[in-house]
Amino acid sequence: MYINEYLLRLEREGKKTIHVGELNREYEPTRIISNNRDKLVFFSLNDSVAECYANILSNREDLYRLFGSSNDVEVYNRILDALNNPADLDTHSFNDYYRTSDFGLQKLPFIKYYGEDGGYYLTSSIYISCINNICNASYHRTMLLSDEKAVLRIVPRHLDYIVKKHHEKGYDAPAAIVLGVDPYTEIAAATNPPLGVYEVAVAAKLSGDNRVVKTPIYQIPVPATASIVVEGVITRETAWEGPFVDILRIPDKRRKQPVFKMEAIYVHREIPPLYHAIVPGLWEHIYLMGFPREPLIYDSVRKISPSIKGVRLTIGSGGWLHAVVSIHKTKPGEARNIGLAVINGHPSVKHVIIVDHDIDIDDPYMIEWALATRVRGSEDIIILRNMRGSTLDPRGNEGVGDKVIIDATKPFNEPWDKYRYAGIP
Repeated sequence: MYINEYLLRLEREGKKTIHVGELNREYEPTRIISNNRDKLVFFSLNDSVAECYANILSNREDLYRLFGSSNDVEVYNRILDALNNPADLDTHSFNDYYRTSDFGLQKLPFIKYYGEDGGYYLTSSIYISCINNICNASYHRTMLLSDEKAVLRIVPRHLDYIVKKHHEKGYDAPAAIVLGVDPYTEIAAATNPPLGVYEVAVAAKLSGDNRVVKTPIYQIPVPATASIVVEGVITRETAWEGPFVDILRIPDKRRKQPVFKMEAIYVHREIPPLYHAIVPGLWEHIYLMGFPREPLIYDSVRKISPSIKGVRLTIGSGGWLHAVVSIHKTKPGEARNIGLAVINGHPSVKHVIIVDHDIDIDDPYMIEWALATRVRGSEDIIILRNMRGSTLDPRGNEGVGDKVIIDATKPFNEPWDKYRYAGIP
């Protein structure tokens, strides 16, 4: 699927659309996008070749629309099936789909989103890199350095592994950046399956479009539907990256990170240059980063208990650090085991709250009510100290911190009447 086709589909299906013209690269996109959550926003940037769009996934209903589903479980099962049964990819000729551009990185839509940011960023940049026929596609924010160089943030996951393997051999790591991809590819790139499962094949299973092309210089298989492809190497050179306002709306610190050197930029022959401007810390960032982890939590919990009713990674935690799970408890101690299964399914989680099936996990009031009425601190709060978590947690130490499981379910052998929430008659 081409992204322009999906954007047209959203408009046909009634999503409100606004075209706001040319914006300054500093802060204006953040202001416009944040004030129009319910609208598909289009804009251009001064001195950029790409038209930008935003708010294609700004609420859970947008996710349901994308998958043609009406509830979370249907979407979870689609994503889990794609992770377990990725599509076979069909390789086409690169030149049939792309032409080489005559511009450099500075013509791409790098944006400074917040006053705290240390530079101009691509936020929807998906890097693809391979080693020994194993490929990985994942998001990495990218800060502009020059017309040929940028610096990207790499956390210790699969791209980090691939890059280090190349560097250990004394070589820069070939990589491609894809921009303006369809939302299935965006979601797949956020799933982090086991190394060896190529996220582009996961996206192909979700979308039904399995076309890939191999880049001319390094033969990297990229989706044939990406609007823009940037080919180059992740070098052994480092540069300062950041600060950067991340998903929790807290500036991530400045640190030395690898430099990407651009060797060629390609634009699609059939669609215009398009770019998804994801504002850090707003809803699209939260849904694209956090939502793909909910199916993994759901799958981890249902393997040990059939009682799971719902999963939420909460908006207030950036869709990342707090999980709320609704269950229909069938035996004593079940909630604790479920809490551990949540951590297993999403190791970055910091606090897990388990609630009964009568609690609406989309209602923060009801979650707080369950904490207030069904929790006894000395019995229902479990603290797991010094565990590997998320580097996004400012209270952690390089990703190591405490995790908390809170059993906010009714004590198993006590009557419901003692804990029942009275509805409006």
